[in-house]
Amino acid sequence: MNANDRQKNSGGSSGQPETSVRPGFRLAVIGLLAVVGLAGVGIYVKRHAAKPVSIEPPPGEAELTTSTAVLPAPKRESTMVAVAAKAPRAPEQAPSSPAAPPPPEPSAQTRQLVASLSQLDQLGRSMTPEQAAAWKQNLQQLVQQGREAVPAIAEFLKQNKDVDFSSNVSDALGYNSVRRAMFDALAQIGGPEALGAARETLQNSADPREIALLAQTLDKMDPEQHRLEALQAAREALAMAASGKLEGADVAPLFEVLRKYGGAEAITDLEQATGKWKYYATMALAQLPDGAGIPALVQMAQDPRGGAGSRTPALEMLAQLALQYPEARTALMEQARLNSISSYTWQTLVPILAGDQVGFVNSEFEQRKDLANLSGLKTTHLSYGNQNFYSLPGNLSADQISQRTALIDELFAVNSSAKDALDQSRALLTKRTPKVAVTTP
Repeated sequence: MNANDRQKNSGGSSGQPETSVRPGFRLAVIGLLAVVGLAGVGIYVKRHAAKPVSIEPPPGEAELTTSTAVLPAPKRESTMVAVAAKAPRAPEQAPSSPAAPPPPEPSAQTRQLVASLSQLDQLGRSMTPEQAAAWKQNLQQLVQQGREAVPAIAEFLKQNKDVDFSSNVSDALGYNSVRRAMFDALAQIGGPEALGAARETLQNSADPREIALLAQTLDKMDPEQHRLEALQAAREALAMAASGKLEGADVAPLFEVLRKYGGAEAITDLEQATGKWKYYATMALAQLPDGAGIPALVQMAQDPRGGAGSRTPALEMLAQLALQYPEARTALMEQARLNSISSYTWQTLVPILAGDQVGFVNSEFEQRKDLANLSGLKTTHLSYGNQNFYSLPGNLSADQISQRTALIDELFAVNSSAKDALDQSRALLTKRTPKVAVTTP
């Protein structure tokens, strides 16, 4: 499913009042002022007309491409990388309050420990057991310094740099980057100093995975107290991605933050995000607790102006929720009865009606290292919005299979033209029926 971004740019400048000069020069100045006036109008329009724009895929474009191949292993090497960051925020203070004291200078010992954890010459594509043990020992020594270690950790994090480990090094150390190790160190240290360092990093970070990780870290350190900060960081990063400032980033973790910490309050954010991330937004809506996102999904599925590009993912999520929430089932049935489901969409519904569950490939909340090795895995990549998700057969009981068969029969009763797709769903269910072991007396 591909679409074209629409971008609008405007700008302007300001001029100085005209002075007494020669007639010819006066005419030139008048002309210049006219140009400046038009540019000023452009600035006014830009500042007063900045509203979200719904971006729809062009007609005739293929909606998505699904691969049945297993996920490729991430191609990471031990290397220093830049971390996406926002402009640092100035701390808010009351006018009469004294200036905050500068943070304490890191000690030579803690600074050296942090340096030993991020030196590239020690982090090749592989590590000996002795090197890995030494690295982990240094990390433990840093944690044992307690609050005294926080300034050195904060100093490293403010550099907005990281060392990504290769898969071999990651397996040996238990972390896939230095920054993740530092976040875990802050969580282990605890206390107001460590909490403050994590909060400051969250406020200044624009990296989707880092925002999700820090949101969880803060929630462990100080439960339920930093939800709004996490949501604000996710919204700001998502706005940067929408404007093209996070090129190449997978923003799936931001949708997970909105879903996890925003709940029903995030519905408006997710609806607005459907312009560029239709699958990510509908997946997050479907995962909201207590079916809070179902009304928005129903509206998307019923909107004839949305076309297949918007309606297909909404219908897929309604099909996934149909056995859990009656309102999702009713909406799906109504669209089938009205014959409003295209043949293309019926094909995308085949595995979901048979019990497939859809998830984010690059999830920061559901760590599944064995994902690529699971049977029946299908992955999808959408270049528009860089969306990556998977569908995977669930472990269905005999009762669940019976319920899904009844759902397929009901859909066929209201729309017999979908017979081919529904027959395919039945065939999949038959293959997934648990085999009863027969014992010989």
